[in-house]
Amino acid sequence: MQSPNEAQLMETWARQAGAYALDIFHDYNAAAPRRKADNSWVTEVDETIEQMLRQHIAQAFPDDLIMGEEGGGQASNSGRIWVLDPIDGTGSFVKRLPVWCVSIGLLVDGYPAAGCVYLPVLDECYLAGLTGDATLNGQIINAENPDFLDSQSWMAVPSNAHRRYKISYPGKTRSLGSTAANVCYVASSRACAAILGNASLWDIAGAWPILERAGGKLSTFSGGPFDWQRFYQGASANEPLFAASNNNYANMRAMIDLAQGAI
Repeated sequence: MQSPNEAQLMETWARQAGAYALDIFHDYNAAAPRRKADNSWVTEVDETIEQMLRQHIAQAFPDDLIMGEEGGGQASNSGRIWVLDPIDGTGSFVKRLPVWCVSIGLLVDGYPAAGCVYLPVLDECYLAGLTGDATLNGQIINAENPDFLDSQSWMAVPSNAHRRYKISYPGKTRSLGSTAANVCYVASSRACAAILGNASLWDIAGAWPILERAGGKLSTFSGGPFDWQRFYQGASANEPLFAASNNNYANMRAMIDLAQGAI
């Protein structure tokens, strides 16, 4: 009997979850937004979607483990672990802005190996299975940006970029509200790079395989190794992360630095 296709299942689950979220998107009260202990937003939609995804995964892959932003759990460097961000960009969702997504990642022996990022408002589904190319709505994407930059180039940045970073390049910066979407914009050559801030594993687990399969690179801001134990325990990275195409990475990274006094 043929085993389930992870990529097909991830897309199906993400689209179902996205359709549910989209039904509530325009009704602020129905989303029941509230603040978490860290002052970030959470809604009943986040919690419901994560439960939906956990149930799907448990049914299809009963031996796999699950880690989610809302429901907790821990990852490790062995076996298969699904990492869920039911709505990446909850702040945008709450304010009825269009860039938010459902993110599903699969770690194999501790490393992001497959992922799906679905933006319901735009009906855009980025996907990378355990093998093969990265795609956007079924079309192969790549992160091979041109070598030149001009005033129309743009880089995705966190909302605090004006306080935390010194950026010196000829193009634009845009803060769109979703870490996973920003990585996918690099993977599809829409953005020339992305500063991700101190992301957590669920912020990037779905998009990371898409970026790598498309010819991109995700690294720590310093270029040093990832602190995987922090990620596995649900903590955010201890320094900003940076994404760009392989052929443009060094050039873009050289144009960015931490502002004086930034941590």
